[in-house]
Amino acid sequence: SVTVELKRTALHTTCDVFDTGEGIFNKIQRALNLYDPREAIVELAKGKFTTDPEHHTGEGIFFSSKVFDCFEIVSGKVAFLAGAECRHDVIIDLDDEPVTGTLVQMRLRNDSKRTLKQIMDEYAAPEAFTFSKTVIPIRLAVHEGEKLVSRSQAKRITHRIERFENVVLDFEGVNEIGQAFADQIFRVFKKSHPKTLLIPINTNDQVRQMIERVVAAEDSG
Repeated sequence: SVTVELKRTALHTTCDVFDTGEGIFNKIQRALNLYDPREAIVELAKGKFTTDPEHHTGEGIFFSSKVFDCFEIVSGKVAFLAGAECRHDVIIDLDDEPVTGTLVQMRLRNDSKRTLKQIMDEYAAPEAFTFSKTVIPIRLAVHEGEKLVSRSQAKRITHRIERFENVVLDFEGVNEIGQAFADQIFRVFKKSHPKTLLIPINTNDQVRQMIERVVAAEDSG
């Protein structure tokens, strides 16, 4: 069953959608055989993911998370927060009772001038109508106490991104990465998928130097 609730105040309009299914993160975890439901959020953040390709393109959640001021998905014991007014996409582990099913909350200012066309044009190829660009917040792949050091972590980030022409890897909030992690993304993946342009942004000195190191090793080889 699905419940839809629309609220309007003098400032905002909010839409809540709640269903009693198995839960979006659990469903993606099961479909992709992921280790943790938080990994499902990384797949949603990339875009172009759907467990029902016959009926969905996998673009709805991606663009909704960009066009609304605040966009939140809560399922099980995990919440995903995004939206135009959020500085960061965030994964939150909930201490309360698990949410059965999926709750999506969307909020937009009544005087917002943002349009869906503006958002879609930002992620489309020039003079085209294809969803060709994505931005991946790398910090979403960092679980509590973890460091990004392994090839397996890198492979989770690069899973499916060959479907895009331009992939922006946002390292804001990531203090360091390991050599194997950087090598898997910026040498191994890049060599196997030359048509996908990888664009690292918001890198601190340590992260930037590690990326430059593996790129230089490939160029010299």
